[in-house]
Amino acid sequence: MKKIGAAPLMALFVVLSSACAFAQTFTLSNIQYWVGSGTNQTALVVAWNDGITPDSLVFGYKWNMPGSGDAPTVYDMMAALQSADSDLRFYANPQFASPGDYALYSAFYNLTGGAGPTVGVPGNLGGTESGFAPAGDHYEEGWYYNGFWGELLGDGNPYNGGAWDSNSPEGVSVDTLSNDLWVGLSFSTDLTNFTTPNPATPSAVFPVAIPEPSGLFLFPLGAMGLFACRRRQRRLA
Repeated sequence: MKKIGAAPLMALFVVLSSACAFAQTFTLSNIQYWVGSGTNQTALVVAWNDGITPDSLVFGYKWNMPGSGDAPTVYDMMAALQSADSDLRFYANPQFASPGDYALYSAFYNLTGGAGPTVGVPGNLGGTESGFAPAGDHYEEGWYYNGFWGELLGDGNPYNGGAWDSNSPEGVSVDTLSNDLWVGLSFSTDLTNFTTPNPATPSAVFPVAIPEPSGLFLFPLGAMGLFACRRRQRRLA
C-alpha cells in the first residue's frame, strides 16, 4: 500500500490544516509534481469517479512555446506525464492510437504498489471488453458501452472562481495548451445525455522518493529491497 507519509505531529497538523484550506481553493502553486521545463505551465486533473480516495489527482506540466508552429497538445502533456510517472497510464482505443488521432479509452493510477491493470478491448462485448485493476487502484475504461472518458477545459481556475467547460473541447490530440490552463479528464457513466462530471478538488501527487546513494553502498544486500520499498512511497496530499 502506498503510504501517505509519516510525519511529526506538528507537520501532520499543518498538512491537515492545509487540506481543509484547499477544500474549495486549489491553485497551480499547490501542485507538487511538475514534469517538463519552460515558462508556461498547465495543470492536468484526472478524475476516475470510482469511489476510491483520493479520486481526483493533479499533475503539472511546464513547457515553452515553439519558435514556429502550435503549442503542445493535451496529448503531448499526457504522454510526457506518463513517461515521467510509471504509476500513471493512459490507454488509447487501438483504432485511434496515433498522436494526431488519439482517443482515450482507459486510465490507470497505481495507488497500491501492485501489478498493473488488465486492459479491456473496446467493442469486444462478451470478450475482453471489461478490464480491471487490483483492488484499491484507479482504473476506468469505456467506449460508449459502460462509460467514457470526457475532456474538460478550465475557464480560468475551476477551483478558484473559474469553471469547467465540457462543450468546447475537441479532443486531446487537437486541443492545444495555453499558460495557466487547467485540463480535466473525467470518467462518466452517463450514456443517456453524455455529460462529463466536473473533477472534484484534486489531491496533489508527490514525486517518488529516491534512496540516498550512501545507503546503497553501505548495505549492498539490502539495498535493492530498500530501493523497492522507498520507490513506492508516493505521498498524496
